Amino acid sequence: MLRWTYIAAGLIGAVATVLLLPPGALLGNGGLWVSPHGDLAQTLTGHLAFQADAWRWPLLRAANLMWPHGLSIAMTDSNPLVSLLAKLVAGLRGRPMNLLGLWIGACVVLQPIAAVYALRGTGCRSWEAALAAAMLAICFPALLFRLELGHVNLCGHFVLLFALGMACRKVAAGRGAVWRDWVGPCALLTIAVLVHPYLFVFAGVLLAAPAIEPLLAHRPGWGRFVLWYSGALALPVLVFLTLSGTLGGGEKGFGFYSMNLLSPVWPQRSGLFGPGLRILDATGGQYEGYNYLGAGLLLLIGVASVVLVQAAVAGRLPPGPSRKGRGGHRAIILVLVGLAALAVSTRVFAGKVLLISLGTRPWDQIFGVVHASGRAFWAVGYALMIGTLAVLVRHLSRPVLAGVLIVAVGLQFADTAPLRADVRSVFAGHDEPPPAFAMPASATLLTTLPVCPGPGASADTATTLRLAGVRAGLRLSDITAARLPNWFSCERSLADGLELPMRPREVRVFQEPNVIARLRTAALGREADCRVVAGLVACTRDLPFIAGTPAPPGPALPVVTVPNRFSGSAVAPLLSFGWRFDGDGTAWSEGGRATLLFRLAGPDTETAETIHLELEGMARDRGGQCPVGVRLGTAGTFTTLLPDLRLAGVDIAVPAHFDADGIVRISLDIDRTVDPARRGLHVPVHRAGVRLLSVQVSHADGRGQ
Repeated sequence: MLRWTYIAAGLIGAVATVLLLPPGALLGNGGLWVSPHGDLAQTLTGHLAFQADAWRWPLLRAANLMWPHGLSIAMTDSNPLVSLLAKLVAGLRGRPMNLLGLWIGACVVLQPIAAVYALRGTGCRSWEAALAAAMLAICFPALLFRLELGHVNLCGHFVLLFALGMACRKVAAGRGAVWRDWVGPCALLTIAVLVHPYLFVFAGVLLAAPAIEPLLAHRPGWGRFVLWYSGALALPVLVFLTLSGTLGGGEKGFGFYSMNLLSPVWPQRSGLFGPGLRILDATGGQYEGYNYLGAGLLLLIGVASVVLVQAAVAGRLPPGPSRKGRGGHRAIILVLVGLAALAVSTRVFAGKVLLISLGTRPWDQIFGVVHASGRAFWAVGYALMIGTLAVLVRHLSRPVLAGVLIVAVGLQFADTAPLRADVRSVFAGHDEPPPAFAMPASATLLTTLPVCPGPGASADTATTLRLAGVRAGLRLSDITAARLPNWFSCERSLADGLELPMRPREVRVFQEPNVIARLRTAALGREADCRVVAGLVACTRDLPFIAGTPAPPGPALPVVTVPNRFSGSAVAPLLSFGWRFDGDGTAWSEGGRATLLFRLAGPDTETAETIHLELEGMARDRGGQCPVGVRLGTAGTFTTLLPDLRLAGVDIAVPAHFDADGIVRISLDIDRTVDPARRGLHVPVHRAGVRLLSVQVSHADGRGQ
């Protein structure tokens, strides 16, 4: 009987896969994979780029992403587990292939199997309940919504169900005091962390229950449970760090992507109450907390609640756990309450009504790793499903149970019909517009600017172009990443793209009117050819022309004769990126990058020159120092320490014939920006680093000083 229920669950998953995923989408070469956009395009870009690159260490690093530094594909949400397998296959077949479609199919097939496993973990042996669990799991609204969004890694909900089943078994048996008890959980958590960190975190919280239960029961030796659980949790993190080279970083804004308190019960996107009912969203990001349970599951929860109340009144509830803690599920309830609290976050909304607000600090620092906290309720929803079925099996007669389950499964199936239809439509693909232009055949590098666009048309255009570039074999100097590396700065990358000479056989694309307005094509080098294409400006070097009209050259670069000195507001023509002037005509840096850009007199610089900057730094602490990285053109950066609000000079040597175009490009990088208001200063910037007082250009031999 046990084997039969698992086989039946697998067949349910297989049928669902056929009904939801067209063959092309499943095989990764058709449907939505033809012209994906948004997060899905980013995921596929990393997946294919990783396969096209050579094997490196750390293993997940792809040098052709954020070239020349390289980037771990774990930071692009490109499913490291599947990408590693795909890279092995690509090595055999000689070219990359998309295995993400097969991954989605595996998620759908494993979902009902994992649901049966979780139900068995409660001690339930009813085949009727097992089939109901399989059907409810495959019609779980939160899973279907992830499929609709194209969040391919987050479709691995089966990981949470397996973790729930393991936790129930270990709590019921009181197992976990020896290392062998944690081999299975450790393997599951390793799979989870190599798929998506959120699955690892939520599964890890569920598997904390067997370690917590002995502590709640005051059992001797509970420390061993905690020790081996900690090891099972730490080893996958170590594996991830070793393969990826980084753990990424936390994000800010905890509470924005939360769950609305009414989300589990309010019929959003419902086939029974209206597919037009919008997702409850009081913050603008609570779509991430979409956790409607479905009419069928809500019916079962209601029936189970009535049954439990009747049993309590009649005194027929089973006794609580013994002092040894065997058979108790207090720890599971505790971790589920914790996950539910994490989901609603520190700003609790019921509809549009704000019930609780605990501010942002220190919660941002503590929970930054689970920025989209509304997802934490997934595990709670599955636990409600499994727990409810177990209760009904225990308290209802078999005929009544069968009737209730049939009605509930039918309601759930009907209620999720709009979601399933949308999933089929998404995976069938749409007539998405092709990239704005075809990449030149001999191009080797693609840069898209701005590198950190907000959501919208420009972001979709950038991801479409990057995917087209990777498919054409190009390296990418930028890519949107879910977790940016510590060395990366959007401001610096944008400034470099606007001001540094183009590399050989590079395609550089400028988006958004405010960025295009700042473009001065002369700064990109004499070989750059810039064209207006479909509202974008595409520049190439050493490549065939891209079809389009010549781009406007932009403002002319100022020409500076040697020797010369500029002070106060007279330095304005020399400033390019990241500056603002105060009421006294003094320039302040705004943000982490500030640049100067001008041309020395004459087509070439015949002699060595010296540029002297008079600066004041702003340190975080009064009397401290402000470290500033200084770079000339593409040369190496040197760091100078500026005293806090005290005048200091910085000399930059400009070698003879330093650049063929005679353009001076000076970058000032400030890692530790400061809000001047904290220092009692009233200036028009919020992230200051330096104040520029004067610029002096002279001959290196001292003439003209």
